Formats: sequence, structure tokens, C-alpha cells
Amino acid sequence: MKLELAPSPAMDRAFPWRSPRDPMNRVYEPFADADGRVHPEVVARADEITATMLRHRTTLKAIARDPEDHRLPDTVTNAQLEAVWPVLDASVAAEIRRLTRGEDLKTPVVRIDRVKSEHVPEHEQVLVGQWGLFFATWPPSRSKRRRPSLLNGQILGMYMGAVLDDPEALEYWEEVYETYPAYTLSLGADTRYESTMAAEGAANAAVFANTATKVVKKRNGGQKLAIDEDRVNSMFLEFVVRMPVPGGGVKAQTIGAVVALENAFDQKTNPYGVVVVGYGDDYLPNLTG
Repeated sequence: MKLELAPSPAMDRAFPWRSPRDPMNRVYEPFADADGRVHPEVVARADEITATMLRHRTTLKAIARDPEDHRLPDTVTNAQLEAVWPVLDASVAAEIRRLTRGEDLKTPVVRIDRVKSEHVPEHEQVLVGQWGLFFATWPPSRSKRRRPSLLNGQILGMYMGAVLDDPEALEYWEEVYETYPAYTLSLGADTRYESTMAAEGAANAAVFANTATKVVKKRNGGQKLAIDEDRVNSMFLEFVVRMPVPGGGVKAQTIGAVVALENAFDQKTNPYGVVVVGYGDDYLPNLTG
């Protein structure tokens, strides 16, 4: 199935973990009732949901310490960042509770729109006409404390996708969706929380964030694409969410939350308010074919 992944407003209030068999209409089975909706017992216990950032703390501290890395100001101390972690945990838990209950977001912080020629450099003009992620309010607030940023402990959204942790589910997904793994997020690698989510079948706003690339020379001649870290202004952080399950008990489920770094709000380098995520070098084959 090779279809353009299209936005669906209903998905921005939908439970983020989806069933690989019918992602548009059914939630991931451990949290579902017989009809594929979020199980009433899970909804009733939504207040018990908690979230903990799995890693990236060291990475974020290194970004802040590097005077050449403008994604976070080098004036931010380790202590200030450490104070952000529990706020981020609480933000993710609150968002998962909202999605578990199927509630609308009162004030969306991002929007999906078509990419225009001026939004991307010459070598990325292939993205023109495709969907991208933008800040809902632009220019940003002059008050840094009111911006939906990492340093304020805020998130832009959760990654939605079918959970492909079962080998049979993964095999089925590869057969059905020709674009796999273009919209796949690998989570918790080398930990006991390892998981894979794929959004080809159902997607919310966070899934539509594009990445940034640059053209570099190969050692043996020619050119290739590389991630342009200077333009990347957001990233996915991995969280372990402890979810109630039907019949009692709790299941730890991994998910990604997209957060905005400080350079996302720089109008000189980001004049159009585009959310640009760094998916890493492993994502490059999806761009080059």
C-alpha cells in the first residue's frame, strides 16, 4: 500500500499506540477493549499514568556545554537542565492522560501544513508540496518563559504509530506498507524497553516533522546527504510510560515525544517557524532511496 500519509484532525486526540492490524480504528491490543477502543478500565485509571525520560540527558547536557552548538544556550547549567527532567516527565504523563481520555487539546502548539519552496533549501525542493510541521503561533512569544520549549519542560506532541514489537506484526506491516520504514521510530534500543512504532497507517501531527539535510562530499568523490545539525531545532526524546491495563496491573510502554530546542525560536535561522527534527543518520536511506 503506497499512499501519501495525510493528516487527520481526529488523530490528534487519539490514543498514540495503535494496532498494527487496523491502526486507524483500533488501539494497541494490551490497552484495547473488544471493539478496539481504549479499554474502559484503562480510561478509569488514567490518573495513575506516569512517565519517565529513558535517556538523552547526557546528550542534552553536551549540547548545552558546546559553545559551537546553538541548539541550546551554553549559559544553561547542568542543574538547570536537571530541574527540567521532572517537568518533562509530568508534561508527557499529562499528554498521555489526555489522549487516553480522547480529549481535545485546548491550545495546539503545532500545526500541519504544506511545505513551500521558501521553507527548504535548494537540495530539499523535493519536499515542496508535502506535509510538514510548523509552530501554530509564529513569531514566537517574546517571553522565553512562555515558549513551548524543552527548557520550559514542554513538549510539542507524542509520536503516534502502530506498535511492531511482535515479529508477526512487523512482517505484516512490511508486506502491507511499501513506504515502511519511512515513518518508523525505533525506541529504547539496547534497553529492556526496546520498541518500534510505525506511522504509515495512522499519524498525528508529530509524525509530520521533517528533518534537515546538507550536501557533503564523499571521500572517493561525488556527493551525499548528511543530517544538517545546524538547522535541526527539535528532537524526539524517549519516555517509558507506565500504563494501567485491563484486569489490574501496569505495563511499561515506550514512546517518543518531540521537544523544541532554543534555536527553533530564532527568527533569523527559522523565519517560517518550521519544526525540524533530527532523526539521525540511520534515517538517511529513507531520503536517498
